[in-house]
Amino acid sequence: MNSIDVVSPRQPHGVTKPHSSDRAPLVFTVLLHIVVLTVLIWFGKNLAPLPVPKHIQAVIVPSTTMNNTASQAEPKSTPAPSSPPDQPIKQQVEKQQIEKQQLEKQQKAEERQAEKAAEVAAAALAAEKAAALAKQQQKIEYAKAQAAKQAEADKQAEIERAYALKKAQHAEKLKAEVEEKRLAKEKAAEDAKAEKIREMKAAKAAQEKADKEQALKDAKAKEKAEKEQALKDAKAKEKTQKEQALKDAKAKEKAEKEAADKAAKEQAIKDAKAQEKADKLKAAKEAADAKRRLMQSLGNDDAEVSNLKGQVAANAKANSVGKYAAQIKSRIKSAWHVPAGSSGLKATARFTLGSDGSVASVVITHSSGNDDFDASIKALRNLSGIPVPDDSDTFSQVKAPTITFVAP
Repeated sequence: MNSIDVVSPRQPHGVTKPHSSDRAPLVFTVLLHIVVLTVLIWFGKNLAPLPVPKHIQAVIVPSTTMNNTASQAEPKSTPAPSSPPDQPIKQQVEKQQIEKQQLEKQQKAEERQAEKAAEVAAAALAAEKAAALAKQQQKIEYAKAQAAKQAEADKQAEIERAYALKKAQHAEKLKAEVEEKRLAKEKAAEDAKAEKIREMKAAKAAQEKADKEQALKDAKAKEKAEKEQALKDAKAKEKTQKEQALKDAKAKEKAEKEAADKAAKEQAIKDAKAQEKADKLKAAKEAADAKRRLMQSLGNDDAEVSNLKGQVAANAKANSVGKYAAQIKSRIKSAWHVPAGSSGLKATARFTLGSDGSVASVVITHSSGNDDFDASIKALRNLSGIPVPDDSDTFSQVKAPTITFVAP
């Protein structure tokens, strides 16, 4: 996974904020209190104030006094009627009855008001009980929701831990595969180098064998030529001796002819020797040319070996650059914290590394469009402990890696 695949923490599935329906008991309680207060205010306005009771004072008058008063008050000419003395008492009795009726009405009104107040108080008490029950039910529902939310959070945390473990195992697997490929490349390069050396040794052995065969062939040819020349010389000498004996046996008159023939033969021998010398010079020149071509061929093989060594060194350097680049990207991505709610976002950044393994700068080259996501990448500016090569040429090739971050 080059792409470092890390899961951001989110709100657990299935646990949501309390719905408006969960607040229904609270709303009902508030409305009930408002209704009760309204009823109390309305009854308070419509109830008439109780009248202030008047104090009634009863006076008992003795009959003698009443008689004396009456006798004193009688006129001499005509007797007083009997109704006037009873009129105040009747009025007092009627007044008392009226006051008694008013008191009874007032008592009944107070009783009705007390009954209504008791009903209102009972309704308020029932409303308070209903509100308390609803509040208790709401607490129970909230506790259940919190428990479910905590269970879902624990489940999500377990999933994230499993994913992190899987991601680490995948990273280790990728690292092992990269190392295996690197070792395979190095082994292939070493095998190629060894095969080339074996081929060079075989070519050199073949050339040495050819040189030995050529030297032996030249020695045999030289020996044959020397034998042929010795035989020719012996034959020529024998022929000369025979001819000389023949010349000595012949007449003296042929001395000049023999001398001429001898001179001719000597000239022929001289020419033969000159020809032999020329042939030897030619053979030596051809041998020198062959040797020069052989040395030139060996020089070309040395150049090819040098090129092969350069190629092997270049491959080794490329493998080193690839190894450090992979280690640097792996270290940076492992330190990246994926922000919540950024699933599917992607951004590319260019990092500049210091020689001490720290991050000198972070530049977003391709933004994700999300400020939090880009900020999580820029936060790697404080990262340190990144593996860097000791070779300056290799470091110059890996000190500014460009990395793409993808949220899982």
